[in-house]
Amino acid sequence: MKTKQERSEIFKSFQTNIKRKNSFELGKEKLIELRNELMSIYDYIFSTCNNEEFVKMPLPTDKTIAYYLYHLTRIEDITSNTLIAAKEQIFFTKNYDKLLNCPIITTGNEISRDKLIEFSSMLDINQLKNYIGDVLTNTNNIIKDMSYEDSGTKVSDERKIELLKLHTVAADEKAFWLIDYWCNKTFVGLLLMPFSRHQMLHLDGCLRIISKIKK
Repeated sequence: MKTKQERSEIFKSFQTNIKRKNSFELGKEKLIELRNELMSIYDYIFSTCNNEEFVKMPLPTDKTIAYYLYHLTRIEDITSNTLIAAKEQIFFTKNYDKLLNCPIITTGNEISRDKLIEFSSMLDINQLKNYIGDVLTNTNNIIKDMSYEDSGTKVSDERKIELLKLHTVAADEKAFWLIDYWCNKTFVGLLLMPFSRHQMLHLDGCLRIISKIKK
Protein backbone atom coordinates (compact mmCIF):
# COMPACT_ATOMS: atom_id res chain seq x y z
CA MET A 1 0.00 0.00 0.00
CA LYS A 2 1.51 3.32 -1.07
CA THR A 3 1.74 6.38 1.16
CA LYS A 4 -0.74 9.24 1.01
CA GLN A 5 1.91 11.38 -0.71
CA GLU A 6 2.57 8.69 -3.34
CA ARG A 7 -1.16 8.41 -4.05
CA SER A 8 -1.34 12.18 -4.35
CA GLU A 9 1.42 12.15 -6.98
CA ILE A 10 -0.45 9.55 -9.04
CA PHE A 11 -3.60 11.68 -8.78
CA LYS A 12 -1.74 14.79 -9.97
CA SER A 13 -0.42 12.92 -13.01
CA PHE A 14 -3.92 11.65 -13.79
CA GLN A 15 -5.40 15.12 -13.32
CA THR A 16 -2.87 16.71 -15.67
CA ASN A 17 -2.99 14.13 -18.44
CA ILE A 18 -6.71 13.33 -18.54
CA LYS A 19 -7.61 16.80 -19.84
CA ARG A 20 -5.49 16.65 -23.01
CA LYS A 21 -6.24 14.63 -26.13
CA ASN A 22 -2.64 13.59 -26.72
CA SER A 23 -2.21 12.33 -23.14
CA PHE A 24 -5.76 11.17 -22.41
CA GLU A 25 -4.90 7.46 -22.53
CA LEU A 26 -2.01 8.03 -20.10
CA GLY A 27 -4.44 9.89 -17.85
CA LYS A 28 -6.76 6.88 -17.86
CA GLU A 29 -3.84 4.58 -17.04
CA LYS A 30 -2.92 6.80 -14.08
CA LEU A 31 -6.52 6.80 -12.87
CA ILE A 32 -6.64 3.01 -13.01
CA GLU A 33 -3.29 2.87 -11.20
CA LEU A 34 -4.68 5.17 -8.52
CA ARG A 35 -7.84 3.11 -8.18
CA ASN A 36 -5.78 -0.07 -7.82
CA GLU A 37 -3.98 1.63 -4.94
CA LEU A 38 -7.33 2.59 -3.42
CA MET A 39 -8.40 -1.05 -3.73
CA SER A 40 -5.35 -1.97 -1.67
CA ILE A 41 -6.69 0.30 1.07
CA TYR A 42 -10.06 -1.46 0.91
CA ASP A 43 -8.23 -4.80 1.19
CA TYR A 44 -6.25 -3.50 4.17
CA ILE A 45 -9.43 -2.31 5.89
CA PHE A 46 -11.21 -5.64 5.47
CA SER A 47 -8.16 -7.63 6.59
CA THR A 48 -7.50 -5.38 9.59
CA CYS A 49 -10.91 -4.61 11.08
CA ASN A 50 -13.41 -6.87 12.79
CA ASN A 51 -17.15 -6.27 12.48
CA GLU A 52 -17.28 -4.22 15.69
CA GLU A 53 -14.57 -1.87 14.47
CA PHE A 54 -16.49 -1.11 11.27
CA VAL A 55 -19.19 0.60 13.34
CA LYS A 56 -17.06 2.55 15.83
CA MET A 57 -16.92 6.34 15.67
CA PRO A 58 -13.93 7.37 17.80
CA LEU A 59 -13.14 10.70 16.13
CA PRO A 60 -15.33 13.84 16.32
CA THR A 61 -14.71 14.84 12.70
CA ASP A 62 -15.04 11.39 11.10
CA LYS A 63 -17.92 8.95 10.74
CA THR A 64 -17.77 5.13 10.77
CA ILE A 65 -15.76 2.94 8.43
CA ALA A 66 -18.88 1.02 7.38
CA TYR A 67 -20.66 4.27 6.52
CA TYR A 68 -17.74 5.61 4.48
CA LEU A 69 -17.41 2.39 2.48
CA TYR A 70 -21.15 2.26 1.77
CA HIS A 71 -21.32 5.97 0.91
CA LEU A 72 -18.33 5.86 -1.47
CA THR A 73 -19.65 2.83 -3.28
CA ARG A 74 -23.22 4.05 -3.67
CA ILE A 75 -22.03 7.35 -5.13
CA GLU A 76 -19.71 5.62 -7.58
CA ASP A 77 -22.43 3.13 -8.58
CA ILE A 78 -24.96 5.93 -9.16
CA THR A 79 -22.69 8.26 -11.10
CA SER A 80 -20.96 5.62 -13.22
CA ASN A 81 -24.06 3.70 -14.23
CA THR A 82 -27.00 6.12 -14.16
CA LEU A 83 -25.16 9.23 -15.36
CA ILE A 84 -22.36 7.93 -17.61
CA ALA A 85 -23.22 4.44 -18.86
CA ALA A 86 -27.02 4.81 -18.77
CA LYS A 87 -27.28 1.37 -17.16
CA GLU A 88 -29.06 0.03 -14.10
CA GLN A 89 -27.11 0.40 -10.88
CA ILE A 90 -25.29 -2.68 -9.57
CA PHE A 91 -27.06 -2.09 -6.25
CA PHE A 92 -30.22 -3.33 -7.98
CA THR A 93 -28.93 -5.66 -10.71
CA LYS A 94 -27.06 -7.82 -8.20
CA ASN A 95 -29.67 -7.47 -5.42
CA TYR A 96 -27.46 -5.57 -3.00
CA ASP A 97 -30.54 -3.59 -1.99
CA LYS A 98 -31.50 -6.80 -0.17
CA LEU A 99 -28.14 -8.51 0.42
CA LEU A 100 -26.64 -5.57 2.30
CA ASN A 101 -29.53 -5.51 4.79
CA CYS A 102 -29.47 -1.76 4.21
CA PRO A 103 -32.46 0.35 5.31
CA ILE A 104 -31.89 2.91 2.52
CA ILE A 105 -31.13 2.93 -1.22
CA THR A 106 -29.58 6.41 -1.18
CA THR A 107 -26.03 7.73 -0.75
CA GLY A 108 -26.46 8.16 3.01
CA ASN A 109 -25.64 11.90 3.04
CA GLU A 110 -28.89 12.52 4.86
CA ILE A 111 -28.08 10.33 7.89
CA SER A 112 -27.59 12.40 11.04
CA ARG A 113 -24.50 11.78 13.14
CA ASP A 114 -26.48 10.29 16.03
CA LYS A 115 -27.91 7.63 13.67
CA LEU A 116 -24.62 6.59 12.04
CA ILE A 117 -23.68 3.79 14.43
CA GLU A 118 -27.19 2.30 14.24
CA PHE A 119 -27.12 2.48 10.44
CA SER A 120 -23.63 1.01 10.22
CA SER A 121 -24.52 -1.87 12.54
CA MET A 122 -27.28 -2.97 10.17
CA LEU A 123 -25.01 -3.46 7.17
CA ASP A 124 -23.80 -6.93 6.21
CA ILE A 125 -20.04 -6.31 6.06
CA ASN A 126 -19.26 -9.35 3.91
CA GLN A 127 -21.82 -8.26 1.32
CA LEU A 128 -20.49 -4.69 1.51
CA LYS A 129 -17.07 -6.06 0.54
CA ASN A 130 -18.64 -7.84 -2.45
CA TYR A 131 -20.54 -4.72 -3.49
CA ILE A 132 -17.37 -2.63 -3.38
CA GLY A 133 -15.52 -5.12 -5.57
CA ASP A 134 -18.33 -5.30 -8.12
CA VAL A 135 -18.66 -1.52 -8.38
CA LEU A 136 -14.93 -0.84 -8.60
CA THR A 137 -14.52 -3.41 -11.38
CA ASN A 138 -17.53 -2.07 -13.29
CA THR A 139 -16.30 1.52 -13.04
CA ASN A 140 -12.81 0.55 -14.18
CA ASN A 141 -14.34 -1.00 -17.29
CA ILE A 142 -16.31 2.19 -17.97
CA ILE A 143 -13.09 4.22 -17.60
CA LYS A 144 -11.14 1.92 -19.95
CA ASP A 145 -13.87 2.16 -22.62
CA MET A 146 -14.18 5.96 -22.46
CA SER A 147 -12.79 7.94 -25.39
CA TYR A 148 -11.41 11.45 -25.23
CA GLU A 149 -14.44 12.65 -27.21
CA ASP A 150 -16.83 10.99 -24.75
CA SER A 151 -15.00 12.46 -21.76
CA GLY A 152 -16.12 15.97 -22.65
CA THR A 153 -19.81 14.97 -22.69
CA LYS A 154 -21.96 16.83 -20.19
CA VAL A 155 -24.47 14.78 -18.20
CA SER A 156 -27.68 14.99 -20.22
CA ASP A 157 -31.04 16.24 -18.98
CA GLU A 158 -32.47 12.79 -19.73
CA ARG A 159 -30.01 11.12 -17.35
CA LYS A 160 -30.69 13.73 -14.70
CA ILE A 161 -34.43 12.98 -14.99
CA GLU A 162 -33.71 9.25 -14.71
CA LEU A 163 -31.66 9.88 -11.58
CA LEU A 164 -34.52 11.85 -10.04
CA LYS A 165 -36.95 9.02 -10.82
CA LEU A 166 -34.78 6.46 -9.04
CA HIS A 167 -34.83 8.33 -5.70
CA THR A 168 -31.32 7.09 -4.96
CA VAL A 169 -30.41 10.58 -3.77
CA ALA A 170 -32.47 11.65 -0.76
CA ALA A 171 -34.66 14.76 -0.95
CA ASP A 172 -33.05 15.97 2.30
CA GLU A 173 -31.07 19.21 1.88
CA LYS A 174 -27.91 17.39 3.04
CA ALA A 175 -28.11 15.16 -0.03
CA PHE A 176 -30.26 16.67 -2.79
CA TRP A 177 -27.59 19.21 -3.81
CA LEU A 178 -25.59 16.28 -5.21
CA ILE A 179 -27.92 15.98 -8.21
CA ASP A 180 -27.13 19.44 -9.59
CA TYR A 181 -23.48 19.06 -8.56
CA TRP A 182 -23.03 15.86 -10.58
CA CYS A 183 -25.27 16.84 -13.49
CA ASN A 184 -23.39 20.07 -14.11
CA LYS A 185 -20.22 18.08 -14.73
CA THR A 186 -18.79 16.48 -17.84
CA PHE A 187 -17.83 12.81 -17.72
CA VAL A 188 -14.21 13.76 -17.11
CA GLY A 189 -15.40 15.93 -14.22
CA LEU A 190 -16.97 12.84 -12.68
CA LEU A 191 -13.70 10.96 -13.14
CA LEU A 192 -11.98 13.71 -11.17
CA MET A 193 -14.33 13.62 -8.20
CA PRO A 194 -16.45 10.55 -7.36
CA PHE A 195 -14.01 8.10 -8.96
CA SER A 196 -10.80 9.50 -7.49
CA ARG A 197 -10.67 12.52 -5.15
CA HIS A 198 -13.80 11.51 -3.23
CA GLN A 199 -12.44 8.01 -2.71
CA MET A 200 -9.09 9.35 -1.49
CA LEU A 201 -10.75 11.73 0.95
CA HIS A 202 -12.92 9.19 2.76
CA LEU A 203 -10.49 6.28 2.62
CA ASP A 204 -7.98 8.53 4.39
CA GLY A 205 -10.72 9.03 6.99
CA CYS A 206 -11.01 5.26 7.38
CA LEU A 207 -7.25 5.00 7.93
CA ARG A 208 -7.46 7.69 10.64
CA ILE A 209 -10.19 5.73 12.39
CA ILE A 210 -8.17 2.51 12.23
CA SER A 211 -5.12 4.30 13.64
CA LYS A 212 -7.20 5.58 16.56
CA ILE A 213 -8.92 2.23 17.23
CA LYS A 214 -5.71 0.19 17.08
CA LYS A 215 -3.72 2.39 19.47
